[in-house]
Amino acid sequence: MTGSLANPSSTTTSPITAVKHFISRAILVVTLLLSSITTACADATSYFPTLNTDEKEDYTNWVNAHSSSYSRHAFMPSAGNQEEGAAIFWNIDGDTVHFAVAVQAEGLVGFGISEAGGMIGSDMALYQASNPSELVDAYVVQDRSMPLTDDCQDWTLEGATTVKNGWMIVEMSRLLDTNDGQDHAIKNDVDLWSPPTRIIAAWGDHDTMSYHGQKKARGSVRLFAHYSNELTEMQVLLETLEEGSDGYFDFIEDEFAIPTEETYYHDSCRTFEELNIELPEGQSMITMIGAVPILDEETAEFVHHFTVHLRKDCSDESSLSRTMVYAWAPGDEGWALPNDIGFPVFDNVNNQAVHIQIHYDNPSLIAGAKDSSGLRFYYTHDERTHRAGILEVGDPWLLLNGESIDEGLTQYSFTCPGTCSSSLLGKERNGGDQSVTIISEFLHMHQTGVRMTNEVIRGDKVFHKAVADVYDFDQQGVFHVSQDSYKVLPGDSFRTTCYYKDGSKFGLSSQEEMCIAYIMYYPAKQSSLGKPWVCPHDPWKTFGTDCTTELDYTVLNGVDDLRRSFGDSSGECEVESSTDSSTTEPAEDEHPATITFPVQAPSNPVSGAGWFGVSFFLPFVSALIVVILV
Repeated sequence: MTGSLANPSSTTTSPITAVKHFISRAILVVTLLLSSITTACADATSYFPTLNTDEKEDYTNWVNAHSSSYSRHAFMPSAGNQEEGAAIFWNIDGDTVHFAVAVQAEGLVGFGISEAGGMIGSDMALYQASNPSELVDAYVVQDRSMPLTDDCQDWTLEGATTVKNGWMIVEMSRLLDTNDGQDHAIKNDVDLWSPPTRIIAAWGDHDTMSYHGQKKARGSVRLFAHYSNELTEMQVLLETLEEGSDGYFDFIEDEFAIPTEETYYHDSCRTFEELNIELPEGQSMITMIGAVPILDEETAEFVHHFTVHLRKDCSDESSLSRTMVYAWAPGDEGWALPNDIGFPVFDNVNNQAVHIQIHYDNPSLIAGAKDSSGLRFYYTHDERTHRAGILEVGDPWLLLNGESIDEGLTQYSFTCPGTCSSSLLGKERNGGDQSVTIISEFLHMHQTGVRMTNEVIRGDKVFHKAVADVYDFDQQGVFHVSQDSYKVLPGDSFRTTCYYKDGSKFGLSSQEEMCIAYIMYYPAKQSSLGKPWVCPHDPWKTFGTDCTTELDYTVLNGVDDLRRSFGDSSGECEVESSTDSSTTEPAEDEHPATITFPVQAPSNPVSGAGWFGVSFFLPFVSALIVVILV
């Protein structure tokens, strides 16, 4: 390859450009340190670096005796001290996963598989030193609640568990998919366009369940991958992009003065010439295959998200002609597409400029902050076999902007009719495959969102359902669904449903609401007028398609009307799996009884990963923030 962190050849080589590349590489290194939640090392005995040999003796002895049973390991730094934390070991053997968790504690260890990266919506295993022969299978659904014991105890305590001299090393195993509604199925996460597995841990010296303070950690790992233990997930992503690309270009702000406003959207646009991309003679296009964030360490706290579109030129503001290709939010380490899929750039008159919108969050109205964050895009000179596209459904253009949301629990369902997919996919009359393949889905609401689904309906049956069962905006502003790829056929309809608790109104800020699903697919489709495939909310009428969503609004009776599958085993230890991305099931009842249900508003709301509407797509938002176990 010709473009890498060490040898950037995708831009000009003037002294000024060289300095800019040096700065951008330095910023990228800082970004990797900040965004890589777990650390890796070939020798697991090097974890817990502040301890001397005597203090680590029991841990080291365990590693030397038992770590060979595990294929990979990683270290998750604690929230209070980056050199303390939890060492995690794992191995997948057939349909069973084996874990070991090592911490400095004398009372309690909790380890979990988290839906979004935090305590809420987590599937946990709890071990107490006071009860050394028992491992409790538990789960958490409600905000900051105590873990509840599963009806079915699916975790198994392994024999090499150690509690000695201030160390707790707990070994455990369970089926990858227990078919238990109170567990999360562990899906294959090896692909770099799918989300990693989000894991959490907490520990303490009390012999009963209690608040652990800063003795907590969270991380994201690819359990099914076979990387060397010397490489972090981020390092693997960078190596993959560098080896598979012909170059890269950086799109970085130049000390943009962040306004003293709570929410601000900054638009920046650059043409092919302004990006200084070097191409072989006679070639005018590239194929984008991945991207990584470059964050300014001084102002990272203000950067809420990026969204990236291709446009005709930098004066073009039409939502109809833009093509979405990427977005970023905190916790997303970047993405890489399959090796036969890419986004063509500069290949036609409608995508001659790259437009980035940055959402800045400044709730404390801090003055004087200047930001130099941005993105690094990797590309190839040659076009790949398939062109990628992103279908936006729900209310992507925020036509509900300003409309109030009732207090209590509410449901908003946007249905994109089957005539939409027929109008885009039914144009191929040569007898070829008229379907498209979905490789990723992302679900987006804001702070009052509590659950979200995106269903594909074939006939009168739900063919596929992407679910964020316990939506946690503070962990992932956009939820990247863990699922297998599937096909959409002509006539398939989409139903995007958002559930809110004590919402205020729809709007742009983090304190207001949105309801958008982003679906990455191939091959990319366009309307008869050459516009990208999108299905926005009525009354907006898109030209050249039958694509516009209809809204069904309902006030819910109570929590049961959320229809969460996680946390509900109906008292049975064998339940039908809800994790298959291509199962067929009856469509949900869209009209529960309408009565306002008063619910206590969340305390201490946090301004999280803000607006991705009107111009969003986050491919690999695995935002893993703080886990709180109470």
